[in-house]
Amino acid sequence: MDEIGIIVSSDDPKNLAMATNLGHVALTMDTDVFLYFTFDGLTHLLEGEKDLSSVQPLLDEGMPNPYDMLDQLIADGGEAVTSVACTTTLDMLQWEQDAIDDDLTTQFAGAVTFLEAAEEADHVFTF
Repeated sequence: MDEIGIIVSSDDPKNLAMATNLGHVALTMDTDVFLYFTFDGLTHLLEGEKDLSSVQPLLDEGMPNPYDMLDQLIADGGEAVTSVACTTTLDMLQWEQDAIDDDLTTQFAGAVTFLEAAEEADHVFTF
């Protein structure tokens, strides 16, 4: 496997944890990771504090913080990880690109960019 695509369209931190865990595993297998944040999933890339109350019991049991996992995936991956904020969603929600954390986002692009990456990916997963 050379590349996987991961669509993150849910604002649930559990889904982010699953997506980033899959990304970390892919990196250990020398597989590039293309993360596409769209719709509610785009909230994971917003600057500022994140609400972890829905996963607090899991965090208390030892699950890593999903936002730390995302930070680490991007830091560890270097050029092997592409993290895209969907510009179509930004436009629909009337959010400014300045609201998105530049440390978590390597690219701003729309559906065409995702479809091109998905065409090259060996597998595409959705969370």
